[in-house]
Amino acid sequence: MKIIRFSLLLLLTFSALTFTSCSKDDDNTSESITYINFTIEGEAYNFKDIISSESLALTLNGNNGEGITNTGDTQISIFLPVEPETGTFNFEGAFEGEHKLSFSSESLGFDFDFAESGNVTINEITEDYIIGMFTAVITSEDDVTITIASGEFKGEVF
Repeated sequence: MKIIRFSLLLLLTFSALTFTSCSKDDDNTSESITYINFTIEGEAYNFKDIISSESLALTLNGNNGEGITNTGDTQISIFLPVEPETGTFNFEGAFEGEHKLSFSSESLGFDFDFAESGNVTINEITEDYIIGMFTAVITSEDDVTITIASGEFKGEVF
């Protein structure tokens, strides 16, 4: 009987903690902390809650999907040095330089294509975030060229 009471008490305690641990309901109207925004031929792309990663480079990854497992049909990645500095830097393709931009979009016919020109301006680096702007020209394998304009980002740093 003591085991049943203890198990019931443990279950009630766990349930109470589970249902009261949040201080308020989620507010979907709040502004996202991290983002990558840009336009292509006047169409706006606004990727919220982007993912930052660090290995050989600091990479800011945005997509129009619903997270890591559903990335949607359009993705963009901005590659920066692990220890970035403020200033303006040129994009120089897939293998040159430390500043790169890759773009994939099923609907536009791009598959992990890199910017052959353009630049990234890093305006601010705080303890937690990196903030900047970018433009890029990208050509697909099918010789379709797009210009990414009015790019801006805010990503986490490590």
